[in-house]
Amino acid sequence: MIGAAFFVYLNPPRKSAPGEKIHLNTFVPEKLWGWRSITRDTSGFEDIRWQAINELMIRTFYKHDKSFVNLILEYGSDLRKNFTFHFPENCHRAGGNEIDFLEPIKVELKDGRVIMMKYLFIKGLPDTTVERDKFVAYWLTIDKKQYHETFWIKLDQMLSGLLKQSKSGFLFRVDYVDRVKYDDESEARARELIIDFTRDMYDKLDEEKKALIFGETRPPVVAGRDTD
Repeated sequence: MIGAAFFVYLNPPRKSAPGEKIHLNTFVPEKLWGWRSITRDTSGFEDIRWQAINELMIRTFYKHDKSFVNLILEYGSDLRKNFTFHFPENCHRAGGNEIDFLEPIKVELKDGRVIMMKYLFIKGLPDTTVERDKFVAYWLTIDKKQYHETFWIKLDQMLSGLLKQSKSGFLFRVDYVDRVKYDDESEARARELIIDFTRDMYDKLDEEKKALIFGETRPPVVAGRDTD
């Protein structure tokens, strides 16, 4: 308790900005090398229930060979609030979909950095949130720290609430829905395309945006597979 009090003294609470906008549609590029895109209109998006997300961007990127991925980028200025509903596994479970956890995706970048992405298969079922099968990979960045394992995300969030430290962050999510089958070939194709897209996005961003979205540091990896 003394240590926590001392930490708060040295790190005074930061005020949150629930209405803050950073204009995600211009925050990440519309064109990457070998990719073109179409952006969905999310101007009417409002996070009424949880009030944890300031902005949402959904953009479909098409590769020259006609394969494509959907990029979903969320920005929140205060992640002390209930952010978990926006994690794909929680959101789709709530909508009635079935979720399988796959081995995380390891993305080795040109500058030597390694990014880990949580990787899911979402089974589309009739009368659910999503009626199409898809592969989903994502991570969360909180104050320039990159996470893909739920344990570290919840720990950071819990400490932020306990110490009244407002933290901003991004959810970077890539969906693959093109010719999806739940087999090794389709899973490998999705994994390869997600890695290619993530690398191309990283190469296109300036250093400050790389730090905000991809993070500067990440916590140690917990042994075993993260399943929730």
